[in-house]
Amino acid sequence: MNISSRIKKNLAFYLLAAVFAFAPLCNADAQSDDNEFGIWTTLEASKKINKKLKLDFEAELRTIEGVGDIERVSLGAGASYKFTKWLKASAGYIFIYSHSLEEKKPKTDDPLIIDGIGTFYDYNVDHAYWTERHRFHLSLTGEYKIGRVELSLRERLQYTRTNSAVTDESKYRWHQQFDADFNEIEPTLELKETAPELKETKYNTTLRSRLTAKWDIAKCKVTPFASVELYTRLDDWKGCDKMRYRIGASYKINKDNSVSLFYMYQDANDDDEPKGHAIGLGYSIDL
Repeated sequence: MNISSRIKKNLAFYLLAAVFAFAPLCNADAQSDDNEFGIWTTLEASKKINKKLKLDFEAELRTIEGVGDIERVSLGAGASYKFTKWLKASAGYIFIYSHSLEEKKPKTDDPLIIDGIGTFYDYNVDHAYWTERHRFHLSLTGEYKIGRVELSLRERLQYTRTNSAVTDESKYRWHQQFDADFNEIEPTLELKETAPELKETKYNTTLRSRLTAKWDIAKCKVTPFASVELYTRLDDWKGCDKMRYRIGASYKINKDNSVSLFYMYQDANDDDEPKGHAIGLGYSIDL
């Protein structure tokens, strides 16, 4: 075994060990009972400048609550440079136009008793709004092939700025009345006011560690793949924030065109996406 092969073999071993070692550290507190479903559609284009340098472009549309609402649209561009056959680096920028759905926020977890004469269930509603995000990323990807299975680990450092936005906030107040015998009577719900609310600018620095396996089937245009990805907030350290699991397959139409289909599950909420499931459809073209 030459030095290069030994380095690649050791790299693959340590990358696999690192992923499975850190997976149990994911923050369970970040999880919720919400489970959304959406459709993710992606168009990707790439242009090879030379044997080592390649330019990449992408456009994406994501829905939420089935196809009932658009979650976000994005446009991105980047470049990758291949140092060796098994190691490459990449960098890029993504503009994201994100849609936050209407959100109900209870004012208190428990009913509020005032002077023993009423029970108030108070909550506010933040109306849906759109906001802009600017995302920059740097990645390093190592690849190692075992027979017909190609393993790759991508370590991506991403920085996201979410611009401020203004939405309307409506304040609702429940009032439970009692009669003279202290029996409950029909409660009333009152809209106290609707006023503008400022959503402040947010900054997010995250490390994304994604392990992918692809199976090159002999004399077949279909390539199955599976991946697991760990997200770790670096600016608000709590261990691993969430994990994303994906399984699917790509089909090579011809030398320059391919399509892909996948299923994705994410186990926790964050500013990027809600916990839940998605079906993805993609089209790739080499220019």
